[in-house]
Amino acid sequence: MIMIKRLLTTAAIVLITGCAAVERVHQPDTCRQVGCGGDVAIYPHEKDSAVTLPRRWYGVDGKLPSDYPVGSREREETRSKQIDKLRSMGLDPQGRPLVE
Repeated sequence: MIMIKRLLTTAAIVLITGCAAVERVHQPDTCRQVGCGGDVAIYPHEKDSAVTLPRRWYGVDGKLPSDYPVGSREREETRSKQIDKLRSMGLDPQGRPLVE
């Protein structure tokens, strides 16, 4: 009885893998995976984007408040300019949308 179960299991595995192989042979133009078509466009990340993008988007003249020591006059001035810029972009002082 155990031998028959093993034989049927092996036959089922062979049948399933065989059908998958036949499908690949008869339909070579079908692409079922991302990237198998050959027309994949790759867009590289901008160099130093984690550093430059926040300065471009939220900085004032490329400066961020964190560039200055805590409690300095320059830090406070830059932070108030940054808050004004964020509000002009429709964001709160933390960079979140004001209206959702």
